[in-house]
Amino acid sequence: MTKKFLTAGALSTALLTLGSGIYFYNSLPVLRSYDQVKTQYQSSDLYILSHEGKLLHQWRKNKDNRSFQWTALADVSPVLTSEILKSEDRFFHEHSGVSFSSLMASVYQRLFKGSSRGGSTITMQLLKLITPERVKYSGMTGKLRQIIAAYQLERFWSKKEILEAYLNLIPLRGEYRGVAASSWSLFDKSPTGLTLKEAVALAVLVRAPNASVKDWKNRACWQEPSLCSEFPGFIAELSKKTLEPSQQNLALHLAQRLSPRFTSGEVKSTVHLDVQTYTQEVVKSQILNLQEQNVNDAAVLVIENATGNVWAYVGGSGISDKRYVDGVRAYRQAGSTLKPFLYATAFENNILTPHSWIEDSAVDIVFERGIYKPQNHDKQFYGWVQVKTALASSLNVPAVKVFKLLNDESFWTRLQSLGFKNLKEPEHYGPALALGVADVTLEDLTQAYRTLANNGIYTDLRFTSNDPEPEARQVFKTKTAQEVSFILAQNENRALGFGLDSALSTQRASVKTGTSKDMRDNWCIGYNSRFTVGVWVGNFSGEPMWNVMGVTGAAPIWKKVIAFLETNYPSPKISEGSVLASTTAIAPEKYPQARIVYPQDGMIMALDPAIPITHQKMPLLAEGSHPERLQWRINGKKVTGSKSVLWTPEAGRHTFELYQNQKLAQKVQVLVK
Repeated sequence: MTKKFLTAGALSTALLTLGSGIYFYNSLPVLRSYDQVKTQYQSSDLYILSHEGKLLHQWRKNKDNRSFQWTALADVSPVLTSEILKSEDRFFHEHSGVSFSSLMASVYQRLFKGSSRGGSTITMQLLKLITPERVKYSGMTGKLRQIIAAYQLERFWSKKEILEAYLNLIPLRGEYRGVAASSWSLFDKSPTGLTLKEAVALAVLVRAPNASVKDWKNRACWQEPSLCSEFPGFIAELSKKTLEPSQQNLALHLAQRLSPRFTSGEVKSTVHLDVQTYTQEVVKSQILNLQEQNVNDAAVLVIENATGNVWAYVGGSGISDKRYVDGVRAYRQAGSTLKPFLYATAFENNILTPHSWIEDSAVDIVFERGIYKPQNHDKQFYGWVQVKTALASSLNVPAVKVFKLLNDESFWTRLQSLGFKNLKEPEHYGPALALGVADVTLEDLTQAYRTLANNGIYTDLRFTSNDPEPEARQVFKTKTAQEVSFILAQNENRALGFGLDSALSTQRASVKTGTSKDMRDNWCIGYNSRFTVGVWVGNFSGEPMWNVMGVTGAAPIWKKVIAFLETNYPSPKISEGSVLASTTAIAPEKYPQARIVYPQDGMIMALDPAIPITHQKMPLLAEGSHPERLQWRINGKKVTGSKSVLWTPEAGRHTFELYQNQKLAQKVQVLVK
C-alpha cells in the first residue's frame, strides 16, 4: 500500500515538474537575436564627424540615460574584461548559461553569512537587459524562468556576442550605461586604454553602481588586494567627478542644427577639422581683443563655391554667455552688404555700368513715408564718382540714387531670388533698403555672395555627406556677376572709403564690409575662386559696439581665414579671360574733367610714432580721361606718377594739386600731425 502511494507521489511530482517546465518554457519571452539587439541599440548622443571622419562634436539627445556608441569587444581593454568576469562571472567561459556552483554559493551566503550576493551569471544578467520589463525574473518561479531562458540564449548567441552586449548595456555609475560612457566619464578615456587600477574601480561598480565611497573602496580592495593602498585616494577623487563625460565640442551650433534630422549615431559632415579649429581660434582671439569695445559675439561660415559644402560652421565666439545662440542663423541688420546686389540689379537692367558716373551729393528723397536724407558714414560728400568707386567704397548717397533709378521692385525681387528669407514687403523699407535696413542671416548673406562667385548661379548648401546634390538656378547673368566681382576685388576702387592698406587689401579675393545702425552689427563677406567666407561680429543681446566698423571688427577675421584657405587649399589660377575680360571690355565713360579721389580737402592725418616714417605711405589717387596727361604737384613741386602716387607724409600743412594737360584741375589741402 505504501509502495503504491510512493509510486503515485513520484509520478505526480514528475508530471508536476514536467508541466511546470512546459509552462515556464511557453511563458518565456521571444528572445531577440544579437543582430537585433545591436541594431536596435541607440546611443544617447549624436556624433558629428568631420569630412575626414574625426569626431567634431558630441551632442546629447536622450536625457533619460547616457550611453555612447556600441563598442566592439575588441575595443575594450582585456584587463577590464578580465576584471568584470572576475567580479561577476568567473566561470563564464565554462558554463552554458547557468552556474549551479555560483547559485549554491549564493544560497549559502544568504542563509548563513547574511550576504546579498547573487548567483546570476552574465548570461542571466543580460536577459534582464534585453527582455521587456514586464518579464519577471525575481522569486523562485522567476528564477526558474531565467535559468531556462539563459540556456536558450547560450544556444543562439556566441560567448563573444553575450559578453559584448553585456558590456554595452550594463548600468554603471549614475545614469551611465555601458563601459564606454562610464570610462569616458570617470577616466576621460575610451575603454580601450584602461589600466589595471582603473579597470578594477570600474568593474566593481557593476554589482553596486551607486555604492558609497567606502563600499566602493572596500570592493576594489577585495578584488585586487595588491593595489589596496592606492584605492582610497584614487576612488575619493573619482567620486568627486561630475560624471559629465569628456567630449569634443568643436561644432556646437552645427550639431544643434543637425540634431532634429538625426536621432543618434554618427553623422559625417562636410566640415574640415583644420578649417573649423583654425576659424574658432581666430574668432576667439579677435573677440577677446575687442571686448573693451563691448564686443562679445561673432559667427563665421566657410563654403566651397563649386559644391556648396560647408567647410567651417562657427556660430559663436565661445566666450559669450549666450553659447546656444547660432550666429549663422540669427537675423541681424544687413548694412552695406546688400549694395553689390543693388548694383548688380542695375547692371542687369542696363541702367548703369561699372564705369558710369554718379554724383555723391546731398539729396532729399521723397517717398510714401516722408523725406529721406541719406548720408555717408563720414558725413562727407565726394561729388562725381564712378559706380565702381561708389560700390567698393560703400558710399550711401549713390546707392540710394541707384535704388531710385531702378524705380521698381526689381532689387527686392532679386534679393528673394538669392534666398533671403523673411523679407517684409518692399514698401516697408522704402529707399533705405539700398542701405541694408533688412534683417538677414549670415547664412543667407554668405550664400548670396557665393552666387556672385559662381557666376550668378545659386545652389543650396550641403552640411553632411548624405545631403543630395543641389539643383542650380541662374540669378544673375555671368557678365553681371563677374563685373561685381571685379569691382570688389580692386583695392583702388575702395581706396576712397578705406584707403589702400586696409584689412580688405587682397590680391585674389572680392570682398565687402557692412556696419548696421548704431554699430550693432559688423559684416565682412568675400570670396576667391574656391571659397566664400562670411563673418558677422556684434552682440547677440543687440547692444551696440563702441566704435567698431566692419573693417576693424569682422574684416580681420575674414582676412585671416581667407589667407589660411589660400595657403592650405589654394585656389586654381584665374585665367585672364574670365573675370578681367568681361569688365575691361566695357569702354569706360569719361568724367568731364580730372579730379582728386584721395586725399580729400581738409583731411587731417596723424603719423604713427611706432612705425618707421619710411614705412608710412599715403596714396594720391586721381580720375579722369587720358591718365597719361595727368600730373601731380605736392607743395608746388612736380612728382613722378600720374593717376596714382604713394607719398611719404611729413608733419605740417600740405597742398596737393592735380594738373590735366598742364592746367590745374583740382587742389586740396591736408594737415599731417
